Amino acid sequence: MPTATPLAETLPSIIPYCGAPPVPDGFWSAWNGDPVLLSVFALAAVGYAALVKRHGAGMASHQPWCFAAGWLVLFAAFVSPLCNLTSALFSARVVQHLLTIQVAAPLLVLSWPMGALRWPNWARVLASPLAVPEIAWGLFGLFLWVWHLPGPYMAALRFDTVLWAMHASLLVGAVAAWRTVLAPDDAAMRGRGLLSAFGTSVHLAILAALLIFAPQPLFVYHLETTAPWGLSALADQQLGGLIMGVVGAAVYVAVNLYALARWLMVPERQRS
Repeated sequence: MPTATPLAETLPSIIPYCGAPPVPDGFWSAWNGDPVLLSVFALAAVGYAALVKRHGAGMASHQPWCFAAGWLVLFAAFVSPLCNLTSALFSARVVQHLLTIQVAAPLLVLSWPMGALRWPNWARVLASPLAVPEIAWGLFGLFLWVWHLPGPYMAALRFDTVLWAMHASLLVGAVAAWRTVLAPDDAAMRGRGLLSAFGTSVHLAILAALLIFAPQPLFVYHLETTAPWGLSALADQQLGGLIMGVVGAAVYVAVNLYALARWLMVPERQRS
């Protein structure tokens, strides 16, 4: 668990996984030293290195770099002081989520050598619905909405298990969704994935608008955590909505343009 300079005794009784809400003084020293999380990061790096050693000849040169970049983005999201800042600011939580679902997830998809692992038949059957773009993006969109509702959001702050259920569902859902756009089983699926991704970007904009134009703060926990950062709880929520709407939309456009360019390079007969 990270350490940080906490607020005064007026804080809510909840102490989230990432630590007590920090104040600006000493914030940059609040790194997350959770040994379980650090072990997961280390095992992921070692496991991917073993994968490269075994299947390196069949991998594209960009794939290890994509994994390294995705690993670093997730490390920044969950180990750097950004983790602790999410205890104080809803807008920081939005940044953490966007780093996970819109930067790390597509990088991890691009890093994975297709066919490197042979999954058991039962695992392939269970995962097969996630290869359908409409299902993958619909499920991901559902996760996105659920975890930004006040009730589930507060539960994630209160209970570590709920918090990691939130992060795991968003990351796995995002990887499954981006795979239909960036690494589909066939070119026709990529076209459907692009349309589904566009639909998700639309309701992401709707969610952002609701956060921006809500007349009052939706997340009561932050009523007492934002003032040291020069923001009211409502202004922090509006900032989070702006980040989600503007930055989130820009990332969707960039990644989908990349995927569209790859799709257009495929012979037309293979797109249908």
